[in-house]
This record gives sequence, structure tokens and C-alpha cells, in this order.
Amino acid sequence: MNKLKFFILIGAVLLVAGFSLLALGSLPLSAQDEPPDYTGASECADCHRDLARRHDDSLHALTLNDDEDAILADFDSGEDVRQVQFPGEDAPRAFTADDIAFTVGTGHYVQRYLYEVDNRDYRVLPAEWDVTTGAWRPLTLADSWEDPAYDWEQSCVGCHVTGFDLERERWEDDGVQCEACHGPGENHVDAARDAGRNPNDEELAEIRAAINPAVDPQTCGQCHSRGTSADGRPYPVGYYPGGSLADSFTLVTLDQTDHWWSTGHANQMNMQYNEWVSSAHARSLVDLVDAENADPSCLTCHSADSTYIARLTAAVEAGDREGAAPEPLTLETAQYGVSCSSCHFPHVENELAADLAQEPYALCTSCHTNTGYEDGIHHPSQEMWEGTPVVAEVAPEPGVHYLTEDGPSCTTCHAADVPVDAGQRVSHSLAPIMPGATITETALQDNCTACHAEVESPALMQELIDDIQANTQMRLDTARAAVSDETPAWVIDALDFVEGDGSLGIHNYAYSDALLDAAYEALGLYPPAGE
Repeated sequence: MNKLKFFILIGAVLLVAGFSLLALGSLPLSAQDEPPDYTGASECADCHRDLARRHDDSLHALTLNDDEDAILADFDSGEDVRQVQFPGEDAPRAFTADDIAFTVGTGHYVQRYLYEVDNRDYRVLPAEWDVTTGAWRPLTLADSWEDPAYDWEQSCVGCHVTGFDLERERWEDDGVQCEACHGPGENHVDAARDAGRNPNDEELAEIRAAINPAVDPQTCGQCHSRGTSADGRPYPVGYYPGGSLADSFTLVTLDQTDHWWSTGHANQMNMQYNEWVSSAHARSLVDLVDAENADPSCLTCHSADSTYIARLTAAVEAGDREGAAPEPLTLETAQYGVSCSSCHFPHVENELAADLAQEPYALCTSCHTNTGYEDGIHHPSQEMWEGTPVVAEVAPEPGVHYLTEDGPSCTTCHAADVPVDAGQRVSHSLAPIMPGATITETALQDNCTACHAEVESPALMQELIDDIQANTQMRLDTARAAVSDETPAWVIDALDFVEGDGSLGIHNYAYSDALLDAAYEALGLYPPAGE
């Protein structure tokens, strides 16, 4: 089976598994005949002042902005790129800042601009400002600027505003505000008003139940994805947080090869959710529930909503949250795997890039570690990477990558920068770009030779990786076959450690090799000296 067919098969299987998992957490909001009304971000800010203040400066809130000070572009350049034939004008001309009704995007990568064709009828201007290069470039969505591809309401609005009314083509708030993620707030606001200034625990529970907590990854997936609504729009029409995204949106999948590199990484922007659905993170809860030794304590790492409940409980215990602590989750009540909110805090609670919950290495190793696991060896990636002690019979050996100053870490390989249609984006597939892939996908930079420039070619590096992993797997299989009832427990631990790390020697080849050598000696798999 070739690599592309393999990815298509795996993608199809995991897509089904991902949506099976997501369906467990669906609330009936989007299926109601009359969903609640949107109340607007200012209503939310009346009670949630600190959150609102932080959110006001976030990339989400500013993704549509009518403040002229938000325009980053240089209008002293790029006249040839900015040429537009405006309605009612005799000849094409370069559009200026005075033609801009809204900026689209905060300029993290690029910034686009809207022109008001008629009263509250907008069209995307056909040039964008590339913030990374400081230059104008054409925005070619169709052959003609009059094409519906440039129509704001047809092609873009759903992911840049809150509370869009398709029939009226109007929206509640500019930007991605509170109700874009938490759903229409009418019921929540009414419950809070009915309860008054000093709600009891029961009333608090009712107030909180009337709004979506936005832990469901579909909440992010409504915009951080590519797909098609039933009426052909590139954003989900009729989706409300808490509902099933699949009811209103058909995701681009791996068999639609024009959207993907052959490695399984997306080659277009805004495909984080498409990539995540086909990752091991998406199916982490399903895999846990299916495991023979599954235990509720495992939810700490296998479930995003478990992490959310734990934060709420800690806030109650610290006196920072009123009301009763939520009930702990069980394997039956947990709904989501490792999802967006497991790693990101959208309310901007720190200064970390991409609103990460922790510094990247700490975030990854909070789960990819054996620390705190009481029943043997389990996912000891951190311990292998750092070369920490596992058995007394083998001296610990820190990995060369770990010891290198400013060297690679988890995100170097598992959150690779991948070229997309508008620059570079961090992949959310979590799969490294292997050297062998770049032989045919020449636009990609693999995660190894980017640093190991001394290696003559990606093919040679791929051969080295394949040899290490094949040899490690063969030695593991041989050792496992030689284990008996008399085998010392430390040997089993050593084999479990190498296997549980999951990299088959790549995270720390020297330590893996030393552990297998010791196991082979104890199992009598090496011939006596002199033979």
C-alpha cells in the first residue's frame, strides 16, 4: 500500500472515530425549532468584566474591525497590485485606506480588507497585506472581482462575526465574541436576571447550564476547518455551539487530495480541525474507554472535559468560584478526547504564543510522561527524552537532543511549520515531516535535515531512521519472545520503557540501545564472551 492510500484509509477510519466521539457530547441546541437569541458581547461584559477585558484585545475579538487604526498596510506601495474597477467609476484605480470599511484579521499573518458596495453589503478587496514580508500581494479568489468568491456574506462572514443572521445578512457583533463559542446567551442572561444578585447553589447551576462551556472541539472546528455547508458556503450555516457540526458542515477529508500534502499535513490555511480529527489526540478518549485497564484517573490526560472540570473544582476549593463543585467525570460521562481546550486558553490568560495553557514542553510532558503512573511503565516519552533513571541496572543517559542548548523539543517535530496557500502554519496533525517525504514533496522541509545539515540527503537520513526503528523493533520482539517466568522484573520494565516511549529509539537512541543491551545480557541472548 503506498503512502497516500495509507493516509486516506487512516483518515477515513479516524474521521468516523472522531465524529463518533464528538457525538457523545452533542447538546440539542442546534436541533431546537427556536434557538435562543444572541444578546451581544456588551451584555456578557456586564457580568464577566475581567474575561471581557482580556478578550477585547485577543486575535479572535479583532478578526473583524472597523477602526481605521487597525489597518497595518502601507499605501505608499503596491499600487499595481491594488487596482480595482469600482462600481460607478470610469476606470480602475488603486484602492486606498479611505475605501476600507473593515479590516479582516489582526495581521498575525496577513490582513484583508472589505469595501462597502451598498448599505451593509460588503466585498473583499482583491489584494491583501502580507505582514510577514511587509508587501502587498494579489488576493485571487476568482477571475473577476464581481465573482461571488469575493462576496463577504457568501464566502467569509460566518467565521469573522458573531450571531450572523443568514436571512437578513446581518450580525450581532463584529469579530469572534463570546457567543460565537458559548452559543446564544438569551437563556443564560434570563436565568441570571431571574436569580437576582445573590443566587443560591441551585440557581447558579441553572445559570451555568444555560450556556455552553465551549469545551467541545467542534466549537473551534466551526471556523478552524475547511468544508462546505449544505448551501455551498465555506462555513457552517445553522451550527450552534453544543450541536453536531456534521449536521451543517461536510469537512474536507484526506481523500480530497488537493487540500493535503501526501504526508497527511494540510496544504491550505484554516485546517487545524481537519488535521486534529485524524490525530491520535482526537481518539484518545475512545481508546481509553476501549482499554481493558481503563480507570477514571486516566481521564486527566485522555479527556479535555476532565481537565475543565478539574479547573472548576480547584477554583471552588480556592474560593474563587461560587457554588458547588461539579461532579467528577467517569468513563461513562466524559465526552471529549484531547482537544483544543486541552492545550489552548482562548481567554488569553497568559503571554504564551497561540494562547497555550502552558509553556510547550511542560504542556506536552504533562501527559507524555510516566510520572504519577502507578501501574508500571506508561508513555514515558519525557523520561526517555531526558534520559532519567528507569532501572538500577542501567545508568541513565540524557538524550543528545535534550542536552543541546536551544535544541529541538516536542513541538519542533510534532508541531511542524508547514507551507500552506498563504504562508506557513503550524500543523495540528502532530505527525513529523519525515525526510523521505521531501524527496517527492520538495516544498516541504523535514524535521531532521533542517538541523542536521551535515547529512548528505533526506534519503540518507530516512534510511538511518528506518534502520534505527526496524532494529529497535526487532530487538524488542526478540527479547519479548525470550521472557519467561524467571525473567527479572527490571528486564520487563526496561522493555516496557523502550516500547512505551513510542519512538523506537528516535527520542534517545543511546539510552534505548543501552536498555536493550542490558535486557539481552540478562536474557542470555548474547553469546558468551569469546564465542
